[in-house]
Amino acid sequence: MEAASTDPALYGLIGGILVLIFGFLAYGIYASFGPGSKELRDTIDEHARMHELGIAHGHSPKDKHDPSRSLF
Repeated sequence: MEAASTDPALYGLIGGILVLIFGFLAYGIYASFGPGSKELRDTIDEHARMHELGIAHGHSPKDKHDPSRSLF
């Protein structure tokens, strides 16, 4: 039976990847719930509201969506 590999480069690579993963995860949680989260906007909700008002994709009546010209 062979002993498990104890290559320090392998441990360094795996450790570096784990540090990056947990670092990105921690930053995502901080950005979502930290002090700067008050400045975040819900762009999907804003776009849906603009659709309800009929101004999402244009500013003049000729720019509004025409279902007869739709590809689908």
